[in-house]
Amino acid sequence: MAAYLIGNYNVTDLDGYREYQQGSAPILDGGGKLLVLDKASEGKEGDTGHVTVVIEYPTKEVALAAYESESYQAVVGLRHNATDNGRLVIVDGFG
Repeated sequence: MAAYLIGNYNVTDLDGYREYQQGSAPILDGGGKLLVLDKASEGKEGDTGHVTVVIEYPTKEVALAAYESESYQAVVGLRHNATDNGRLVIVDGFG
């Protein structure tokens, strides 16, 4: 069953975020497919950020492996440092 990584946050340091983006390819390992990269998300409930990312993976295990990989963990701190109000979940698809 397909799984999805969903991230939502505010970018506070554009240069730092661009540096993260340049090194973030490992998050797509295992067949990840970027479906959404919206820099002007419109929050309707709760305290939401203005950037939303959705990546589809073949399975939740593949998504977790990509996120937890050494190569991605080496760069994820750049995003943490360049954003605030962040949240990220990995969820199973429906069906």
